[in-house]
Amino acid sequence: MNQGELASLLAKVKNDGSETLDLSREELEYLPPGIGDLFNLVELDLTGNRLAELPSEIGNLTNLTRLNARNNQLTKLPSELGGLVNLKGLFLQENQLTELPLEVGQLANLVRLNCSNNKLVGLPPEIGHLTSLAWLYLADNAITELPSEFGGLSALTDCYLQGNKLGSLPSEIGNLTNLTELQLDRNELTELPSGIGGLTNLNVIYLRENNLADLPSQIAGLTNLTWLYLGGNNLAELPREIGSMKRLQGLYIENNQLGKLPQEIGNLTNLIWLYLEGNRLTGLPFSIEKLTHLIQLNLRNNELTDLSLEMCSLSALVFLDLAFNKISSLPPEIGNLTALNELHLNDNQLRELPLEIGDLDEMIDLFLSNNRLIKVPETLGKMNNLERLYLSDNLLTELPGELDGLVSQDIVLLDGNPLNE
Repeated sequence: MNQGELASLLAKVKNDGSETLDLSREELEYLPPGIGDLFNLVELDLTGNRLAELPSEIGNLTNLTRLNARNNQLTKLPSELGGLVNLKGLFLQENQLTELPLEVGQLANLVRLNCSNNKLVGLPPEIGHLTSLAWLYLADNAITELPSEFGGLSALTDCYLQGNKLGSLPSEIGNLTNLTELQLDRNELTELPSGIGGLTNLNVIYLRENNLADLPSQIAGLTNLTWLYLGGNNLAELPREIGSMKRLQGLYIENNQLGKLPQEIGNLTNLIWLYLEGNRLTGLPFSIEKLTHLIQLNLRNNELTDLSLEMCSLSALVFLDLAFNKISSLPPEIGNLTALNELHLNDNQLRELPLEIGDLDEMIDLFLSNNRLIKVPETLGKMNNLERLYLSDNLLTELPGELDGLVSQDIVLLDGNPLNE
């Protein structure tokens, strides 16, 4: 759309008293001052153009409730933006903004603000005046710190700050008592403030790929948390207070430095998913047997030497990954895990398997490659649901006849064994 066509369209919208104007994807590089004469506008869509700035006259659109200027080339916003006192939704993602004007704090009715994928390095203290703001999206910027006034966002329920450069959080973040989701993945956090415990309505918090070495005991205050993501940090231990999060259903602590878990982990009786791969665990606490609702347990790439009887009591398990450990034998009680349909035991030090492994008749995928197995029990032939049996790179010289049916169906992978030489 050229400027002449745009001028004609703006004149028509003004004469008609239209409440909506869609100028998305028109390859516009310039928005004329006449936009400010459209006093009846309630919604303005400028998505996907080439705008480097917005005219100051945009502040005249006091009836506007939704302004969408995402995916442009905006480098700054006019201070007059603060005149949009009825604005409820402001969408500025995928631009080149390095800052927000102080006047953004005048948008008292703003409910949703999206400035993701820009170049913001900080936020003005005035952002704390946005007491109606419920959804805040600031992902993938370069924000290094949040002002203490951030704690004034009393209506905030969803906050997305992943992919920034935050080294810390203000203690005032604990004032956000309506917050239900907090996204902080891919930052540079070295610690969490004690005020984090004030987020009593938080359901999910993402803290993956930071530099956290420990968690504060005040984390016990997150009693409504159902999902906790801590993967890719430097955690050497978990505080005992984690046992207070009794509503947790998913706990993800993969790729840390954990050498052990506290006994209080057993208090998390609603856990369904527990991911602990890529740590330094040599065993699990006895209390693990209390996690009777656990469906998925991932212990891949740790330093486990055996499969404990407590783990064998987790009869609801459907998925169990013990690959890349140092397990040399399995107890007969493994046969109690009758709900299992996927079991990873590859890259261990197994020399034999108990007969009871054949009791796992729900098994679909059984991974036993790269061990030291000289033989396998004939009871494997009882697994009627088996679709893949990985026995590659062992020391097998023969297979029991009971497995002939599986072999004929190309279900069994046997390369790298002496019987194939």
